[in-house]
Amino acid sequence: MSRAQVAETTDREPRRHRDVTALAAALQIVSGLIMRRTRNDTAIAELSLTQVSILARLERGGAMSHAALAKIERLRPQTIRNVVDGLRARGLVVGERDSVDGRRIRLALTEAGRGWVRGVRTTAQDSFLTRTMAEQLSPKELATLAEALKLLERIAFAPAGSHSTHRDTPSG
Repeated sequence: MSRAQVAETTDREPRRHRDVTALAAALQIVSGLIMRRTRNDTAIAELSLTQVSILARLERGGAMSHAALAKIERLRPQTIRNVVDGLRARGLVVGERDSVDGRRIRLALTEAGRGWVRGVRTTAQDSFLTRTMAEQLSPKELATLAEALKLLERIAFAPAGSHSTHRDTPSG
């Protein structure tokens, strides 16, 4: 590699870091605004954001232990227990014995929990976000948003501590 190529590569990294930092800051601001505006939608408003996140994790990843859920959600185990207790009281989550290690309890969605997640998707038809997207975005923009959502889900569901999983390929 020539000196010019090394210098160019070295110059790109700080610029890339600044670009990613600026993009992350903008994403935090926009997602915060969207969350505040959608928070009044009735289906989601009945649960805390942490409870909704846990239901989404269990729906996406299946049954898991309190410890695994705490690690993924980046919360203390006691916090997870308190949040899960609220979900259990609503009948949305249940503890099941681990089939491999009977001493461990794995949290899973109940039928009501799966129904709640499906219900949120169903009631989304009447939500602020659905109406605004339909009114403000073209079909091409909706398709772009659908593609961007895949990336946002990868960020949202990234394992705890995964800081260096940069990928250049679109498929991950």
